[in-house]
Amino acid sequence: MRKLSVLLGFVACTFLLSGPSPGQDASGGIVFTRYRQFRIPFNPGPAENRIKQLQLFVSTDQGRTWQPSATAPPEKRFFSFTSERDGYFWFAVQTLDIDNKLNPLTFDNVVPSMKVVIDTQPPLVTLQPLTPRGNEVGVSWDIRDDNLDLSQPDSARLEYRPAGSPGWIGVAMPPGANQAYWTPQSQGQLEVRLRVKDRAGNFGEGTLTLNGGGGGNNGGGNTGGGNAQTGVLPDHNDRPQDIFNGPRDEERKLVGSKRITLNYEVKEVGPSGVSVVELWYTQDGRSWNKYPAKFGGEQQNITFDVVGEGLYGISLVAKSGVGLGDRPPQIGDRPQIWIEVDITKPVVQLHNVLVGTGPEKGKLNVTWTARDKNMARDPITLSYAEQLAGPWTPIGEKLPNTGRHIWTMPERLPYQFHLKVEAIDRAGNVGEAVTESLIKVDLSQPKVKILNVEPAGK
Repeated sequence: MRKLSVLLGFVACTFLLSGPSPGQDASGGIVFTRYRQFRIPFNPGPAENRIKQLQLFVSTDQGRTWQPSATAPPEKRFFSFTSERDGYFWFAVQTLDIDNKLNPLTFDNVVPSMKVVIDTQPPLVTLQPLTPRGNEVGVSWDIRDDNLDLSQPDSARLEYRPAGSPGWIGVAMPPGANQAYWTPQSQGQLEVRLRVKDRAGNFGEGTLTLNGGGGGNNGGGNTGGGNAQTGVLPDHNDRPQDIFNGPRDEERKLVGSKRITLNYEVKEVGPSGVSVVELWYTQDGRSWNKYPAKFGGEQQNITFDVVGEGLYGISLVAKSGVGLGDRPPQIGDRPQIWIEVDITKPVVQLHNVLVGTGPEKGKLNVTWTARDKNMARDPITLSYAEQLAGPWTPIGEKLPNTGRHIWTMPERLPYQFHLKVEAIDRAGNVGEAVTESLIKVDLSQPKVKILNVEPAGK
């Protein structure tokens, strides 16, 4: 049987974070990145029509142990990976063919397809002034970073400028040295900076001000490059809509928050207990990714964050104290629960408020429109208040969204007030519209009747 091979690539994730592509160590084939979320493209090769599923495995101990991280169909062409920490990560892929055969069968002595170093920490740069030498001024520096290669031409740049000047002037940095002297083009106070970039693309900067005598105060300035967003379940927003229609409405659990708590119980627990509970999620109904954080086996609920609105299929997998448990979700597996995150408020417009006259005297005719993709049943609440700050008194609650309501006003009512229309959706989001000007319901027109005529006193 022909061996199935998969080629991996690397793409920095730009749907949450933007920035340059990661660096690569030419000698060791290691990819360095400052992102904790990224895509790993793959090419199934000529045997694609025999592959049913690809599963990404990750090792954080240089290949001694491997853990499943994501599954994808061959047509997707990439895995999505999220880490909750910096570190050294090895990646390998296992394929499942149409005959349900795995390749490789085990991960004993497997050769990783890719090695990635995630580094979100900027270099720490410190500048110190040196004693002047004649017309020369100088600085020394100390740079702390785990993934720095100063042999690269763009890894460090020392510059100065006269205080307040807009332009910077470069200073040669001797190879392998930790100090430099130069003759400035002008006298007086000088601003000095050393900008450093590590192999992951993080920037650090040290600053210093030198006075005319060459002395100075270390500004201690340190600015870092792109810090990764962690601890959230990403919205990849890449599912093929033409093949994924999602679950039925009754299968969706609507949540009006990007922070979600799941309550659960673990059954059939043996004497070794439960060591960990893993959270797996899908957005396209086929591909699966593991949430980066792990949850303790003694918990009965877990809380996690999502980046934005959307549909998330969630499954939990428990492992015993000796590492046994259900396999991770595979292509075609249905999630244990579908969650739709909806944080958009209904759009409400208040069109008109008419105070009845003649036969309609004492009635208030209110018209509005309210729209939302997940509008609740009987979602409308009408209320009034003498001031915009409230308090608000309900006129009607749980009214149907017909766009019109006629209110028979009680006798004891303020002669003028504001009116508010609220609409609530099934996720609990509330939209509203309020009249800006006061509604005057006292339409009485005072009339004067002469009762008598009397002479005025002298």
